[in-house]
Order: sequence, then C-alpha cells, then structure tokens
Amino acid sequence: MALRVLFLALALVCAGVGAHALRADHRCTQAQAEARTAAPAALPGVANAIADRCGDPRQQIIGAVLIGGRGRRDLATALARRVAAQHPDDYLGWLAIYRIGGDQRALARAHALNPRAVPPPARRQ
Repeated sequence: MALRVLFLALALVCAGVGAHALRADHRCTQAQAEARTAAPAALPGVANAIADRCGDPRQQIIGAVLIGGRGRRDLATALARRVAAQHPDDYLGWLAIYRIGGDQRALARAHALNPRAVPPPARRQ
C-alpha cells in the first residue's frame, strides 16, 4: 500500500512538472509570435519578453532572428549578446551575433567552440 502511495505522489509531481514546462513553452511561443506581429515600437518589450520567457538559448536565437528580420538589428544583436553572455560555451549565441551584426570576433569564438559547424573567420590580407 505504501508503494502505491509513493507511485501516486511521484505521478503527481511528474504531472506538475510537465504542466509547468508546457506553460513555459507556450509563453515562449507566444513571445516569438509577438516578434512577428507586434508594432515596431513594441519590439523592445518583445525582445525582453523573449529573453525572460524562453529558457532555451535556441529559442532565444529564433526570437532574435525574428526581430532582426523586422529591421531591428540592434535589438536582435543585443538579444544574441545576452544569450552568449548567459551561455558562453554554446556556439549558437556567438554565431547569431556574427550573422546579425557581422562581428568577426563572435565568428571566431563560434568557430572555436564548434569548428565542424561554423566556418573559420576570413583572414585579413
């Protein structure tokens, strides 16, 4: 009987964790959708919402790309820099900084972290 109660308690904890994760994922998806449709003046708030609501660096980079595609490269670069600062060993933040803002040092860092996926920076002549 005690084992059944333990399994029931474990199942309830798992259900709670799963519900929380789904809610967090929904909030991130909602913020990314706002990046596609929000008024240009609202994009700084959307960038902050993406940074706050999206825990996965890849989701934050998607948000940065969406915002950059709306013409706010400054906000997109700032969001990518925030990702790189929070996850300095993840090459995607550094690669996004390069792709959005053209920072060669960020490309060099991304290449150093993942030389198979990221081309080396161009050599200066």
